[in-house]
Amino acid sequence: AALCAASSTAFITPKNARVSRYNAGQQVPSRVMAATLDTPTTEADAGPSVMRPPIDFVWSDVASQLVEKFGYSQAEVDMYDGEVDNNKDNLIKIYKALQMARGFENACNQQYMQGKIRGFMHLDNGQEAIPGLVDYAIKNGDKKYSYYREHTHAIASGVDPGAVMAELFMKETGTCKGAGGSMHIFDKSTYFQGGWALVSEQLPYAAGAAKSILMDRALGISDDESFEKQDVAPPADDDRISIVFVGEGGAQNGRTAELLNSAAKDNLPLLLLVIDNGRAINTY
Repeated sequence: AALCAASSTAFITPKNARVSRYNAGQQVPSRVMAATLDTPTTEADAGPSVMRPPIDFVWSDVASQLVEKFGYSQAEVDMYDGEVDNNKDNLIKIYKALQMARGFENACNQQYMQGKIRGFMHLDNGQEAIPGLVDYAIKNGDKKYSYYREHTHAIASGVDPGAVMAELFMKETGTCKGAGGSMHIFDKSTYFQGGWALVSEQLPYAAGAAKSILMDRALGISDDESFEKQDVAPPADDDRISIVFVGEGGAQNGRTAELLNSAAKDNLPLLLLVIDNGRAINTY
């Protein structure tokens, strides 16, 4: 996955990024590749491959970007270095999120095959690293916007798994009282809005949500317990962001350019999470 933030100049390009072209029917030699957070990708051969290379974000490059582009202090960056690898509790928290995501989607698949879940359903098996990241790093007050493959994104954002499953079963106890189904999971208490059926439709809403965070600070207003606006300023350390998920196909949609332009222009507190899972059915 690639992490993009508000600054249009702050991007890390994978060191091994390239485009491989081959003719239909041409035999493609196999390759073995490995990547870690500490060392660049190594390749067994230089032949073409039908598979994209693994993301190669070396931590030293990420750390430099945080300081140079986003204004983090070196002390703050040092605090993040080793925060997970050297902390058993943090590792267990992430592992539980991964297990929950895989188990939930497996259960959905079983129930769908038995005809108990009807309609369209898009599963997220194999993408557990994304909900693991969300569960670990994103806060409840952050505004989350996902697309139609959003079951695990919702659960990682704090939405009750039982309510998500009930929504798939069209039960009144579901997040939308059974009216939304698989592609429309919404939960006000966790600021989760997911399941737009049209590709990239969620992106402009996320930009608007990020703008609303800035307006809250400027106007001195915040949400009360009923999620209605009140004349109480956000806390001084308000660090809320808007996070939006999109696939690599949707990332090529024109809305993505509009989103990044708006984010850069107004310095929006926005995190664009591009899930490069190879599932796009077309390119632009």
